[in-house]
Amino acid sequence: MNRSLAIFGGSTLIYIGLAILMGVLPGIWLSKVPATPGLKPLTPLEARGRNVYVAEGCVYCHTQQVRPLSGDKPFGRPSAPGDYAYQTPELLGSERNGPDLSNIGKRQSSSVWQYIHLYEPRAVVPQSIMPAFPWLFRIVDRVPEGEKRVPLPPQFAPSGAVIPSDDGKALVAYLLSLKQPVLTQAQPGAPVSGSSSGAAGFDVAKGASLFADNCASCHGAEGKGVPGTFPPLAGDQVVNAANPKAHISTVLHGLSEKAIDGQKYEAQMPHFADQLSDQEIADIIDHERSSWGNHGALITAADVTAVRANEPLQKAAAPAAQPPPTQAPAAAFDAAEGSKLFADNCSVCHGAEGKGVPGTFPPLAGDPVVNATDPAEHITTVLHGLGGKTINGQKYEAEMMPFADKLSDQQIADIIDHERSSWGNHGPLVTPADVANIRAKK
Repeated sequence: MNRSLAIFGGSTLIYIGLAILMGVLPGIWLSKVPATPGLKPLTPLEARGRNVYVAEGCVYCHTQQVRPLSGDKPFGRPSAPGDYAYQTPELLGSERNGPDLSNIGKRQSSSVWQYIHLYEPRAVVPQSIMPAFPWLFRIVDRVPEGEKRVPLPPQFAPSGAVIPSDDGKALVAYLLSLKQPVLTQAQPGAPVSGSSSGAAGFDVAKGASLFADNCASCHGAEGKGVPGTFPPLAGDQVVNAANPKAHISTVLHGLSEKAIDGQKYEAQMPHFADQLSDQEIADIIDHERSSWGNHGALITAADVTAVRANEPLQKAAAPAAQPPPTQAPAAAFDAAEGSKLFADNCSVCHGAEGKGVPGTFPPLAGDPVVNATDPAEHITTVLHGLGGKTINGQKYEAEMMPFADKLSDQQIADIIDHERSSWGNHGPLVTPADVANIRAKK
């Protein structure tokens, strides 16, 4: 009996020792880790929002731990121990059905966007699987003094005005408090610095990826925005301006309550000066200036550096020195692939030299649609076909087949760019994004 008690007592001591070693001591050590410089304690409203975050189960689908992996870069820098100094217990999470929220207060600092997203996620992210949280809001006939209605897109708006409840306000306050302080090089987890104004040109794929990670949630993948809530970028005057200073300044420093084309947008656009390098900002801006039919002059990282330092832009005085915006995708145009695709799909009618067959199939060499500055009609024709068309006074009865279901946006862009750069043609080149934009309008 005494021996059994001794064994039991010994086992208990072992378990207690392991608990101290694995739980208590790390807890004591972590409690002494200083807060990351610049980290702020939660306000009472933010602390209440943290409780709402837990009660509503947000932690089941969202993490607050950015790993040092390339796939986590869109979420922020790798998390550091001091980031959690003012939040106990830490809401690290283990599932990512939705994005990591460690830096959501910087990535998406618009309270309007956050309210819309909570009320009906698909109003701002059409493919979202997140449940709606309408019980965090009230629907009223008249907005009380001191309150602001949530400007929902018309198709998602109820008959009354939507205003956030106290719990809704607290939750959004907490989400906006989730901002990673910038680490210095001496701090663990700090990213290795590099030149912010490298000489690299516009990387089309990188620009598209950065736009998707940082901008598409408000402005949309096709630059259409959300009517009445977030402005469109397609056709925007600032995006297409010859002098890019206002465009650069907006991305660097953000914008709020701006009237654009007679429409006032109350939602605040976050600033990216502290989140993205000059090269990354240049890639985003060049993506915006060369997509969705936009034709703004392209910029470089050096231009962003100059605006960041509040210096005059050199090329503002000589805009003609800019490369034509339509030439931006030239690097993505595979001339050999375009020639091959044309030979396989088009030359049987239009001829290898683009001369067509007189009276039967129209020539492409010198054709006004192929050489038009606006490629919309050219793209539409290749996507959806054509029949009974009169070209240069000649009516062609033969029907051209559509390629929308046969070829990808990249393949169609390659064919069109081959036609626009062959047989003496001089039409501006197009990108797969241009094709996708026209395809989506059908």
